[in-house]
Amino acid sequence: MKMMLHTFEQAEIRRAANLSELLLVEELFIEDLLKKMKRMDLIKLENQIYRLTLRGLNQLKEGIIAEEMDEESTTVSYSVTHDELWPEISASLSETNGDLPAFRYTKQGDSEKITEARLLQMLEEKEEVIEEDSFQTVVSVVTSFTEQKVEHIPCIEFQLYNKEKEIFFARVWNTLLQRWDEQLEKEIEENEMVEWREKWKTEDEVAK
Repeated sequence: MKMMLHTFEQAEIRRAANLSELLLVEELFIEDLLKKMKRMDLIKLENQIYRLTLRGLNQLKEGIIAEEMDEESTTVSYSVTHDELWPEISASLSETNGDLPAFRYTKQGDSEKITEARLLQMLEEKEEVIEEDSFQTVVSVVTSFTEQKVEHIPCIEFQLYNKEKEIFFARVWNTLLQRWDEQLEKEIEENEMVEWREKWKTEDEVAK
């Protein structure tokens, strides 16, 4: 297609046969590419001559031809509490999920705040580009999405108090991510810091 764009920029081409002879390519193949390039708005017929559209001219200058592709689907894991994509959950999770309490600061409606625009933004932020045979595939449009299932991730919470420095803080170990979960720690501290101070202040006074 890049060779064809160069040709349309330099010469007046009226028929697929002209390109076939010029590029030494089968005419049927050229005809298929012409139809495809018109659908992609790279070329147009003007006075029976193939001309580059503004989009076609820009792509030729950039040296990158953004080719249309069939729709594809994939499965991603989205955390409503963190509003971010997580690694796909492949291993089976603990059977105790049903007995564990849900995170106490999950807001009503959190599961409904994900939109097509937000999902596309998160996919773009991941900057994951699939490269195959020197071609790159990037996500440009999310046509639709559906919730497949809900997984509850067990976390271990610690509430800590450094008496010497009078510092209160929370630590939460996320068993899926295998790291400390700063988002959950922040929410717990923001909601409970005052309560902790009052509790420890009272206990210190009783101890004295």
